[in-house]
Amino acid sequence: MERAARHAVQLALLTLLISLVRTSPAFATVGWLPVDPADLAMKDNPKEPGADAMILYREAVVDTRKANTDGDSVEEYVRIKIFTQAGVQQGHINIPYDKDWESVPYIAGRTILPDGTIKNFDGQVLDSAVVKSGGYTLYAKTFTLPDVVPGCIIEYRYDSEAKPHYVHVEQWVLSSSLYTREAHFTYFPYEGYGGLGLQPLYRTYLLPASAKMKQQIDGSYILTVSDVPAVIDEPLMPPKSVIEPRVEFYYQSPGDADPNWSKEKYWNHFAKKWDSEIEHFISKKDALDGELSKIAGPNDSPETKLRKIYARVEQIRDLSMEDYKSKTETKAEQLKPDNNVADVFNNGYATGHQINLTFIGLARAAGFDATEVYLAARNSATFFPDRKDVGELNADVVWVKAGSQEYYLDPSARYYAFGQLPWYETEASGVKVDGRNATIVEVPAPVSTNAEILRHADLTVSSDGTIAGNVQIEFSGIEGAMVREAQRKQDQTGRTNALEQAIKTWLPTGTDFRITKITNWDDLEQPLQVQGTIKLSSYSSTAARNMLMPLDPFEATQAGDFTEQTRHNAIYFHYPYEEIDSVTLHAPVGYTVEALPKSQDINLGAATYEISASSQGNTVEVKRHLAIKGVLFAKDAYPTFRAFFGAVRTDDNAQMVFQNSQTGQLN
Repeated sequence: MERAARHAVQLALLTLLISLVRTSPAFATVGWLPVDPADLAMKDNPKEPGADAMILYREAVVDTRKANTDGDSVEEYVRIKIFTQAGVQQGHINIPYDKDWESVPYIAGRTILPDGTIKNFDGQVLDSAVVKSGGYTLYAKTFTLPDVVPGCIIEYRYDSEAKPHYVHVEQWVLSSSLYTREAHFTYFPYEGYGGLGLQPLYRTYLLPASAKMKQQIDGSYILTVSDVPAVIDEPLMPPKSVIEPRVEFYYQSPGDADPNWSKEKYWNHFAKKWDSEIEHFISKKDALDGELSKIAGPNDSPETKLRKIYARVEQIRDLSMEDYKSKTETKAEQLKPDNNVADVFNNGYATGHQINLTFIGLARAAGFDATEVYLAARNSATFFPDRKDVGELNADVVWVKAGSQEYYLDPSARYYAFGQLPWYETEASGVKVDGRNATIVEVPAPVSTNAEILRHADLTVSSDGTIAGNVQIEFSGIEGAMVREAQRKQDQTGRTNALEQAIKTWLPTGTDFRITKITNWDDLEQPLQVQGTIKLSSYSSTAARNMLMPLDPFEATQAGDFTEQTRHNAIYFHYPYEEIDSVTLHAPVGYTVEALPKSQDINLGAATYEISASSQGNTVEVKRHLAIKGVLFAKDAYPTFRAFFGAVRTDDNAQMVFQNSQTGQLN
């Protein structure tokens, strides 16, 4: 289960919030900076030639000193040079903020045209929702700078203010989608930390060697960086949080783990804390024994017993998967707190973390060795034990041993069957709580057979080239779990519409695909099955005597991610997977099979592909199997994968030929 970092500081009456990641820079203290004529005349970025734009200067000043009385503030300033027409879009500015605790009271901007003419922004600033997820809405101030053209310089600045009793725990992300020539950051820590015994600290990640943090006499911290490469958005790239250089400020309370401790002492400190939390939460032995007596029988095998416990705790209402609720909505529902497993059984609801702890309690009551593992979920973080950053551990799973068999399970992952984990919790590192000691572990890597899409089609081709028939698709393992989870809030109509649109992306343009039946939606142990009909009027081409058509109407799901010639980032498949197609094609009446493409077999080790076709009478059977067997590959592997998927596309579209036997006899 993904969860918030446990080391968030609680400042008595202060609520400490993680700030929005601010990838746009900050404020010039008085007026605008002078414009260098050389910058105005610049035609290209000498460090990254061919760029559409570059950041000339960034500045950010974060002041949390008076957060308890006035609220803290962030002043930001950015100056950008525009090189191309594509770079003109940089003139559309979005400033994200959280309305619940933050405001943006001041915005200014201007455009310096190539001839030096200045156009000040005096237009309208819109307030719009940019992200809606789980009932939570993130807003943005949006505006467009005037007369932005290639060759100009644009700049803007704004102030962001928090309500009193809120403090930004600031995270400076030094990179952006543009190359940055120069950037300056200043941080004033919360001035009340001394009275509460809090100490401001920071940690760095992937900083350039030349970037050094300096503490000033007034207690502020200053960082200056230059020549920061752009982070380019690409398909199948690692999470940005893993590859972006950044600085994170945080506060250490008395008794917190000291980053100066040895690695072993640091992680053992948290292991002791977590072990105490587990023991406290599962301490109600009578409640556990009573519940276990309803779940499992004395003659059940160890795995059967674990499966029954898993199924029981998955029935608990998971509050962590529900939409964001305001304080008023939460109060109106009158949910009681879950202080232990007895409360969970009585209330019937819990957070995802509490559900996992409840599983541990029941597993231990059944005689199993079970504990918690805290992970860095690899959709957002990477765990480096030597950094001694407990904040990297943002997810948790359960480790349990039955005989000689070890399992990693996540009962809070509602749509995942026993033995399955969300992809971001596989091949992920973290800390296993071994009593009051910590053990660094890595959850086993997934295998491609745990995520399969099986596509079956029985299609008939008419004499005019129209193809029609029935299709059945099975989403197995992780694939089925992700579909169920993504559509969990939809009714049957919503699920049907969403799946129809997704499946159409695998089929030729213009295909009419309709779902007729969805089965096994609630049976997590079975593949999710979708049945439907397909009709396409232009699948084949007809000559005087012959009809030609591609071997496989389905397309590789990720072939489109390898069309670009160049690559900037490593290749990151979220999980290994397989696509298995079985297609039966019936030729029109009067046609026979004249020619079929040769079978193809490509084996790169990390990626394999096979396709073959055989005929009997006027019917063709096509078998296709594609598998991706790894997760992370270096950027240098891109040409190989690009060639692989290019070959897949070519072989999928290889033409089979049907001959009109009646026309052949006449000739």
